[in-house]
Amino acid sequence: MGIARHAGRRALWVCVSLSVAACGSKPSTVPAPPAAAAPAAEEGPAIARELALATFDSAWSRIANTHYDTTFRGVDWAGVRDELRPRAASSRTVDALRDVVREMLGRLGESHYALIPGEVSPPSEQRASAENDGDVGVELRLADGEVVVARVDPGGPAAAAGVGPGWVVEAIDDRNLGERLTRLRALEGSGEYRLALTQFLWFANGVLEGPPGSTVRVVARDRQDQTRELALGRRTRPGQPVRLGNLPTMVADLSHRRVTVGEQCVGVIQFNIWMAPIASAFDRAIDELRDCAGIVIDLRGNPGGVAGMVMGVAGHFLTERTPLGLLKSRSGELRLVANPRTVNSSGERVAPFARPLALLVDPLSVSTSEIFAAGMQAAGRARVFGQTSAGQALPAMAVRLPNEDVLMHVIADMTVPNGGRVEGVGVKPDVPVPLKRVDLLEGRDAVLQAAVEWILAAPASTRDRIPEPNSREEPHR
Repeated sequence: MGIARHAGRRALWVCVSLSVAACGSKPSTVPAPPAAAAPAAEEGPAIARELALATFDSAWSRIANTHYDTTFRGVDWAGVRDELRPRAASSRTVDALRDVVREMLGRLGESHYALIPGEVSPPSEQRASAENDGDVGVELRLADGEVVVARVDPGGPAAAAGVGPGWVVEAIDDRNLGERLTRLRALEGSGEYRLALTQFLWFANGVLEGPPGSTVRVVARDRQDQTRELALGRRTRPGQPVRLGNLPTMVADLSHRRVTVGEQCVGVIQFNIWMAPIASAFDRAIDELRDCAGIVIDLRGNPGGVAGMVMGVAGHFLTERTPLGLLKSRSGELRLVANPRTVNSSGERVAPFARPLALLVDPLSVSTSEIFAAGMQAAGRARVFGQTSAGQALPAMAVRLPNEDVLMHVIADMTVPNGGRVEGVGVKPDVPVPLKRVDLLEGRDAVLQAAVEWILAAPASTRDRIPEPNSREEPHR
């Protein structure tokens, strides 16, 4: 699968209307260079001048009319149009026009702006029969300055080929990750680093994906640091396919399990995206884990989704009505407020789960995942473990442009109850836990382990009442 298609899938990081939701999207770019430094591409299908201008004008106008800040946070939006419109008019190919539109989006300097190619997100009547994208059953992250395998699905193609956590991935097909890492390291300490890190990880994970049945070549170092070259066949991604508006087809998947320590258990719930199919599965997971000493919700790698879902999920853990965040658009406000959940999935009366709650985040926890984590952290109801999240938490919408591409654009700002802004900052863990290759090689999930230890260390007398807000702790070693 080419990166253009992957960019569209990652850009789904999902969005719906402001009425009930926010979304995460792959940002269009790190802040764009001057126009002269970004020549338009001249390859690909041709596009007529009239259609190119109509597409550019539609994208510009949509943002002009819906951006939550009429000053565009200091960007001269009319000036951007005057500067870039002539380049759009002179674009002779679809790719050249996309370069111009993406540069325009980059000028705003915020997340949740993306241009999804029309071939990635075809009209709904075409998407209905489209096959799911395939994967190889691994997740990649950055540890000790290298791209490592952080998770392996025991039933996936990579596991069958012997790939294990802690392997270092050096190249995927013809893409040398080391060269890209060098460019990423050059941004360390700058304001662009977190955004660039998130994009790099999306890229690295994305090029492993492709049509089911196709093959991807991976060059990696195994646990003995021996270089291995593997040809991995892609499978159909497990989970339930789901479609939302103009976005590409997504696959939603939730799992839960018990971590048993002595006579006690800690429930662990992990899901890959905030979409409707997850809601009932989450309710059932809570019912089955209600007897545990505490619950861990693993949001690592979760790119977001329908923001309204945070209210229902949070209600499982709250004994009173609790604000989680505020979405403010040009025309009004939407308050995300959770109400206690007092009925289980079978319709029986229950009390909300009042024992310790831990949330796990990392640089690929985005948007709705950040809204949930920040809101529950600010309310003092959960302790957050892991690495600082992406810092990309703005509500957005997706609209189809005249050339059939899909524009994802911001429509509201988001703040947590204390007035803090997650955008550009991220959710900072109460207990920072770095990702280390040695832990992965030894089969240790240090983030989860820290959360389980905290839950089990809670005095038995306090496990049935809502915990007080927690102070920050030193990094877990």
